[in-house]
Amino acid sequence: MCSDLTCTESNTEIILVRHVREAWLTSNTGRLAALMLSNVRVLPYGGGDPFDDTQLCGDDTWLLVPGAIAAVPPGRPRRLVVLDATFRQARRMSRRISGLHRLPRWTLAVPPMRTPGRRRPPRPDGLSTIEAIALALAQCESPEWAAPLMTAYAEWVRRAHPSGGRGPRHE
Repeated sequence: MCSDLTCTESNTEIILVRHVREAWLTSNTGRLAALMLSNVRVLPYGGGDPFDDTQLCGDDTWLLVPGAIAAVPPGRPRRLVVLDATFRQARRMSRRISGLHRLPRWTLAVPPMRTPGRRRPPRPDGLSTIEAIALALAQCESPEWAAPLMTAYAEWVRRAHPSGGRGPRHE
């Protein structure tokens, strides 16, 4: 679903399970990732509608999860499930969506230097959705995958700053 942003086509399909409360938040970075990547499928979760977790099944499908210690299942994912939600919502989703329980869990190593985001993560290893996708693609395909996503994320954060990205005003 590429827009006029730089379109990136990776070999790994991204399945974004988006909590319905995240769908139209201006601080949602999953939407930006979906605009930039050609092979993203967005599945809505919540709002009273039943969730079809059969869409998460498949060979070489992994679940990307936050964690303090990096853990990588053997092999390489063909499909990557990413929960696009607040940390609290994602924790509940991971317990309630039974199809996720069967997937190997991939925990990313969080880089020491990161772009400050619009939301403050409740944990030091917390990443925004676009950061997690960029790091995952960099690790399972090539480090070059992260650059366009992280550049767009940094620009998005800059423009969302209350000063309009112009920096502090001097009187």
